[in-house]
Amino acid sequence: MILRFFDYIYYRTYSAYKDWDNMPYMYAICLVALLQQFNVGIIAVIVYAFSDLNTEVNKYVLFASYFVFLIPNYVRYTWFASYKQMDEKWGNAVKKKKILGGVAVIFYIVLSIVLFFAAGIVFGKIMRGELCFTLGF
Repeated sequence: MILRFFDYIYYRTYSAYKDWDNMPYMYAICLVALLQQFNVGIIAVIVYAFSDLNTEVNKYVLFASYFVFLIPNYVRYTWFASYKQMDEKWGNAVKKKKILGGVAVIFYIVLSIVLFFAAGIVFGKIMRGELCFTLGF
């Protein structure tokens, strides 16, 4: 189900860029990979906040982790799940369903970005010792 939602994000992003650019698949793949990285980053901050881990995370680790998501998505959407297949599945959807799908995609994108940056702020405060969570065990 989750993979299907990412497929739909890819499909809608590709559809939005296909008339403007000759490489819409790259915009779509990059967006899907970025959102997946944001989601894992949010989970990592939550785990870090409630554990005794003492880990340094630098920008190089964050950049490298992006490729962990980018490469599999590139392979998937280049060789296994093409835009044409997705267009056959979702291209003839009724207008109301397309609008609801578009709203869901936009909501998910905005929510992922907001939560990622909020988690980054929390992580920064934890690293500076300004914020501490305990489970009370």
